[in-house]
Amino acid sequence: MNWLGILATVLAPGGLIALLIEKTRRENNRDHARNSEVLQSIDRKVDKIDQRLDHHIEWHLDKEQ
Repeated sequence: MNWLGILATVLAPGGLIALLIEKTRRENNRDHARNSEVLQSIDRKVDKIDQRLDHHIEWHLDKEQ
């Protein structure tokens, strides 16, 4: 086997591992972005519920007077 063949045999697994790591990194970034969007949506819904609850409590307090 010539030196080029030996070099390719030694480096090929490292290249495959690097490709798998890059693919995993891209998937992780994509998933992180999706999760961030979901959390922002939940935050907006919680804020809306908080405002509605505040208004409802104020309504009860005004009603008692």
